[in-house]
Amino acid sequence: MTLKVYCDRIFQPSRAILIFCKMNGIDFEEITINILKGEQHTPEYKGLFSLICMNKIIINNK
Repeated sequence: MTLKVYCDRIFQPSRAILIFCKMNGIDFEEITINILKGEQHTPEYKGLFSLICMNKIIINNK
């Protein structure tokens, strides 16, 4: 299973998700989105998700 976590470590909920995955031995790929630069508003990011919020998790490219 492929788990992709889109996050920015400056954002507390992102850190909580990363810590949860690490503490529970969940293999994941961390993809950094810089919220201070507004990367969550880029067309590429918006194209992945219908709701524009910070934390995103993708399992098996879905």
